[in-house]
Amino acid sequence: MFSNYFFTAFRNLAKNKVSAVINLLGLTLGMSACLVISLIAYFELGHDRFHPDAERIFRVVGQFRFDKNGTFAPAGFIPRAAPQAIREELTGLETVAAFHSVESTVIIPDGSSTGKQFAARNLDADRAEIIVTEPQYFAIFRYHWLAGNPQLALQEPNKVVLTASKARKYFGDMPVSEMLGREIIYRDSIRTAVTGIVQDLGENTDLTFTDFISYPTINASILKEEINLQEWNDVWSASQVFVKLDPGSTAAQVNIQLKAFSDKHFGPDHGTRDMVFVPSLQPLSDLHFNYDYQDNYSRKAHLPTLYGLIGAALFILFIATINFINMATARSAERAKEVGMRKVLGSSRNALIRQFLGETLVLTTLSVAATLLVTPWVFANFQSFIPEGLHFSFFSPQLWLFLLGITAATTLLAGFYPSWVLSAYQPATALKGQAAFKGNEKGYLRKGLIVFQFAVSLVFIIAAIVVSSQINFMRAKDLGFQSAAVVTMDAPRGPANQLPVLNAQFQQLSGVQKTTLQIFEPMGQNFGLDHLVFKGKTLQEFDAAYKMGDENFIPFYEMRLLAGRNYLKSDTASEFVITEGFVKALGFQQPAAALGQQLQWHGNYYPIVGVVADFHQQSMHEKIPLTFITTAQHTGSLAVKLNAQTPEAAQYTLAQMGQLWAAVYPDHKFEYRFLDETIAAFYAKEQKTARLVDLATFIAILISCMGLFGLIAFMAEQRRKEIGIRKVLGASVVGITALLAKDFLALVLVAILIASPVAYYFMQQWLADFAYRIDLQAWMFVAAGFIAVLIAFLTVGFQSVRAALANPVQSLRSE
Repeated sequence: MFSNYFFTAFRNLAKNKVSAVINLLGLTLGMSACLVISLIAYFELGHDRFHPDAERIFRVVGQFRFDKNGTFAPAGFIPRAAPQAIREELTGLETVAAFHSVESTVIIPDGSSTGKQFAARNLDADRAEIIVTEPQYFAIFRYHWLAGNPQLALQEPNKVVLTASKARKYFGDMPVSEMLGREIIYRDSIRTAVTGIVQDLGENTDLTFTDFISYPTINASILKEEINLQEWNDVWSASQVFVKLDPGSTAAQVNIQLKAFSDKHFGPDHGTRDMVFVPSLQPLSDLHFNYDYQDNYSRKAHLPTLYGLIGAALFILFIATINFINMATARSAERAKEVGMRKVLGSSRNALIRQFLGETLVLTTLSVAATLLVTPWVFANFQSFIPEGLHFSFFSPQLWLFLLGITAATTLLAGFYPSWVLSAYQPATALKGQAAFKGNEKGYLRKGLIVFQFAVSLVFIIAAIVVSSQINFMRAKDLGFQSAAVVTMDAPRGPANQLPVLNAQFQQLSGVQKTTLQIFEPMGQNFGLDHLVFKGKTLQEFDAAYKMGDENFIPFYEMRLLAGRNYLKSDTASEFVITEGFVKALGFQQPAAALGQQLQWHGNYYPIVGVVADFHQQSMHEKIPLTFITTAQHTGSLAVKLNAQTPEAAQYTLAQMGQLWAAVYPDHKFEYRFLDETIAAFYAKEQKTARLVDLATFIAILISCMGLFGLIAFMAEQRRKEIGIRKVLGASVVGITALLAKDFLALVLVAILIASPVAYYFMQQWLADFAYRIDLQAWMFVAAGFIAVLIAFLTVGFQSVRAALANPVQSLRSE
């Protein structure tokens, strides 16, 4: 019986090649999209879920502000003195573990004068690896120890535990037991001994740390100058604390205690505090998705985009199943006699349903096989869409469970209704060649499915137009400064700052137009926030972003001076230049009115000598903050504007700069970044979203058009004699084409009416995430509708014209 089902299935596929190819290609596209996106979703949603008792692990984060009238800002980190106080004062916590990430070159002594050296990470590209941590870290996060004693490894100063991958990088392939006791030097002077080797956590984690330096090393080394464990007045992203709750405790109970903790340490009795900090618990499962709480190690995934991808994949698969249903029901009349004959010979309706579901299963299985061939190619050619650490494997249990589930679901979804319709034919009428099935004679279901297909495609088209328009808006918007051909570099940590020396040397190069010493570039991932006071008619306090550089900073970036002048050359801050937005916050209508006013900063008053136009400092998601610019006493970054007109000339100048760098910093690699690339990184998420929407739009339109192509081809075949008669009676090609196409184009117009409000709602939600954004305009929806009508017309028109041009003699020969 089953062999008969499969034989019949293959015979029907071979007989109806066009519909078989359309269904096979559509289902393969839909399944491939579902498979790839499901693997991405499983990977992203599974981040750090493997830790024992993960539901009891939380990071302590919070909200901070620098004055009572200011706005609270989220922080994924806490004051350095807080972890010990939390451990002593709060109940319901099983374990508390603080750590601080540090940046450092690494030296492995090997008998040579310089040792084996490893450069510090790229701050813009790499995640933190080196941390100074309390031993309780390994009580919260369970690592498999390959060597060393977990209870003793981090108890004393100048000890370090390594992951297996980092240990092999440092020491090669020697046995791990021989790595114990080996010396590693951090920050040129912190000499540590290896006391443990742990297995790497794997790739499905945000805890990317590989070097775990013992906590007592802070006070026993130069780190105590950087990490003040008694500091309550500052927060820094390098300072982190995780807690593990007691089995009977809840996050809500601990958050109540943390509010009281804030009142105690930042309340009225501590009027000397410059900062107010309100801590709270962030679940470990939220770490991977929450952009509010930033840090320097987790790779954030955008959860709404992930859900959107899942929805898009399901819609694409559903569109493909719609094609199957439409083609199967459209061709149902062709199989009426077969059904009638089978019923006369004794087949029951249930047996017929099983037969037709079996045919669907054969096609679905072929699509699954094609999907397995396509997916590795997708992983290899769409790396920008694939999360770091995700790899395709044929031996993954999740893969085969998914394929089994999607095969069953697709078979039932695509095959049940056609099999129900076909098995309902009455044998007497079917064998007479009459209409065997009276339900749905006008094809309402088929028309409804076509409308749904194109409505989904239209939503994707509108989304593609809106996303592209927003990205073009962000690219074209004036940032308030010039970034072209600007290269920035940071002074290495550890050695004395020699950037002023390099600055003077770089200025002598013919390929360098100008330079400036600075702390932060105008727009970048790093920024500073500080507290200012203005005594006008009333006392006003502000949290303002600051930019610091030498006297060349403002002219270097060609910021537009609206009033006053640039600040003068000075070794320390003595004058302020503020932004136009800051002028308005002070209560002045004209920039010139703010000149000469005094702002209090760190207890001293400084005059405002100039006003520049507002400039963007973060992405378009963020509003431009109140900003002041002044001279920095210490500068850790150097910006250079290249004078080169060609890429070759730019590379030559950079090579010259690298030689000068090597002479000043012989032990540190010359690393630089183009400011334009830093700015572009702000919109990497939007660029990826745009590419995903474009890809989804293309697939959805392709599948919809394939279905439409198959249906119109079938209809033209069914009406072949009618078309021949009409041509003999004088009907024109245009008239016949319009006859066949008008119903389908009407369905597309209905789809436009349905899709437009849906797309409007979702795109408004997407745009709401931007502080600076475009407005949705009517032309976007009109353009999308025109594209959809044009695509449908080309698809339907091709087959319609082909049918209309056919020789009527051929279609009427049997009459």
